[in-house]
Amino acid sequence: MMDMAFEAILGQERLIENLKKALNRQQISHAYLLEGEKGLGKRKVAYEIAKGICCRGEEKRPCNECTSCKKLQHGNHPEVKWLQEETSIKIESIRQIQKNLQMKPYEGSKKVYIICDAEKMTIQAQNALLKTLEEPPEYATILLLTTNAVGLLPTITSRCQRLKLLPVSMEKIQNYLVGEKGITLEEAKVMAAFSNGAIGKALQLMEDEAFKNRRKETIRMTRDIMDKNTIQLLETMNFFNQEKDNIEEILEIMMGWYRDLLIYKDTKKKEYTINIDEIQEIFYQADKLILKNIKEMILIIERTKNNFRSNVNFQLNLEVMLLDLKQKAKI
Repeated sequence: MMDMAFEAILGQERLIENLKKALNRQQISHAYLLEGEKGLGKRKVAYEIAKGICCRGEEKRPCNECTSCKKLQHGNHPEVKWLQEETSIKIESIRQIQKNLQMKPYEGSKKVYIICDAEKMTIQAQNALLKTLEEPPEYATILLLTTNAVGLLPTITSRCQRLKLLPVSMEKIQNYLVGEKGITLEEAKVMAAFSNGAIGKALQLMEDEAFKNRRKETIRMTRDIMDKNTIQLLETMNFFNQEKDNIEEILEIMMGWYRDLLIYKDTKKKEYTINIDEIQEIFYQADKLILKNIKEMILIIERTKNNFRSNVNFQLNLEVMLLDLKQKAKI
């Protein structure tokens, strides 16, 4: 686990401020539930809490200087355990934690257990953990990380101090990507727009060539909707079939594209557009399309997305979408 100071966890300033106060006063709860979407930094926050709990510094915690902090930075602290399973977390894994918990800390005075994707615990595993949460040893802290606390028993959540990580503003993500990662504002704008407020997702997209190609192909297809005849347009289905697993993302890209066309058509201000790196194409399409039709095209894509949630036939749903979009794009 890399060293990542609290200050570097983007967009969670209030939560971090409260945690730092609690750590410095040594007012630590026996259990925390860290909840938030993937990519918001739950693991980084958990890592910093663990470092602060085990820290032997005199003043601020974590001090990042003591042997305990150094061991955590190198990923070999004997009293901090991470539990992560690919599929479900079974009762055996929780029993292993409980067995380990019975032994007092060998190094320092604290033990920390971090359970990733806590919603993956089976009901039996959760019930077993409940016993520990009801009577925890004074030297132990358990951190549960989840994207969805609804998957946990209310008896578990009620025994934890809940820490909610919030989505980060697009502007903060943009500034971070430009300032810290050295990418252009145009690229940062796109990554921030598709990150859903999660810095981790933005960083992942920045390195994801497949996403960049998918986006380029999707934008090219919006031009085909305008320029190609119906038969040629239906050949675009090959692209959808190849990208079947990413269909939701493609529809999101299309929604963002037509939103840009709508805003530019209405305001003539390019600074409001997300796909700023494709501004010439936005000029071209916005010039050709009617405002009312662009609004209807957004609704068509929205309807297509909803149809997928109702298990409508993949091929049919997309063919209908393409034909309906073509109807609205007639120049």
